[in-house]
Amino acid sequence: MATEGPDNVTRLPAEAPAVLRGHPALVVEWLRLVNLLSRWRQGSVRTAMLLSIVIVVAGLLAVALSVHVSAAVETLARSWLLVAAVTAIFAWTTVGRRRRHVEESQSQSWLIATPISPSSLRLSSAIRTLFPVVAVFAAVLALSLVVILLNYGVAPAVGRVIAAFSAGLFIGGVAGWWIAGREPKQTGVVAPRYVPSPRFRSKSEPARVALKPDASALSRWPILQVLSWSRPDNSRYVLIVALLAVQGGSSAIAGLSVVAMYFIASYLGTLLLAMMPVAKSAASWLRSTPMTLSEFVWSLMRRALVHQLAGTAVAVVVMLLLDAPLAMAVQIGALWLGLVISVSGFALAENYRGRSPLARIALSAAAFAALATLMQIRVGAKI
Repeated sequence: MATEGPDNVTRLPAEAPAVLRGHPALVVEWLRLVNLLSRWRQGSVRTAMLLSIVIVVAGLLAVALSVHVSAAVETLARSWLLVAAVTAIFAWTTVGRRRRHVEESQSQSWLIATPISPSSLRLSSAIRTLFPVVAVFAAVLALSLVVILLNYGVAPAVGRVIAAFSAGLFIGGVAGWWIAGREPKQTGVVAPRYVPSPRFRSKSEPARVALKPDASALSRWPILQVLSWSRPDNSRYVLIVALLAVQGGSSAIAGLSVVAMYFIASYLGTLLLAMMPVAKSAASWLRSTPMTLSEFVWSLMRRALVHQLAGTAVAVVVMLLLDAPLAMAVQIGALWLGLVISVSGFALAENYRGRSPLARIALSAAAFAALATLMQIRVGAKI
């Protein structure tokens, strides 16, 4: 790419939008997107097969769950305030995090020495910050159209849900943008305050530990990643959603069970998500060592698997306290553990081999969603 003057890009691909020629920062992001799509096109057969499988599974799920989806939409329409609150929290955190990330990347970009106008920087920052929120809104609109086509009678309920969703996105997006702009810039890396430091029995123990290679410390990485993410300013959102989910007139045990269920689900889900960056980071420097694949997987997964087993058992007990049938609670727990083992195994194995695990993880999630749908249809047939 060559330029003549600060705002006149002269060499771009023919399909480049004309509006980008006056905004070099947007041109860089557009070229990154084009390169990403070109790499996807190189594996066109694999990509086409993956998209076909995902579309077929999504269509089967939409047809099989049309009645349940209608009931879920009616429930969301009645709980429109909860929908707006959850959406506002999502938009708040997403926009705030994206704005901080975009501003930091602009300060470290190779374009910092170029004479780009402030208006161009503000426009590129706004587009890059708001793109995830706009993409989610478009996906929800498309899903709503599909629901209306399957059952036209729920159109008014879908309209109320979309209105609450839109209001939550707007309020949360504005709040996230404003608060992120008022936060002071951090000049250095802050040490993690919520990750426990190692404890030694004696002053000479660190030297002995350093001389003895051991992979057992790797098992703590996913747990520590969850602790670093679960700061009080993030956990408060889970508490707000859990408190809003408690129905009025519920007993104290039922209210505490709902709150506990939200926190357990949040921890187990975050622990599963933490396996992705941990696997990628660990594989980037352990791939060249003599460590085998089985040792790599077991070292990183064993402690997280114990936490998943214990958390799933507690979740099953909480579901029983909420008057859920024993068979359904056990089935949900078994499906979750199967999904954890599948997703974690694919993430660790594929990163160890230097490949992206996203395709296998998507297929695994689709397979478990189809299995859960079949089990629900079977239960409904018995009833």
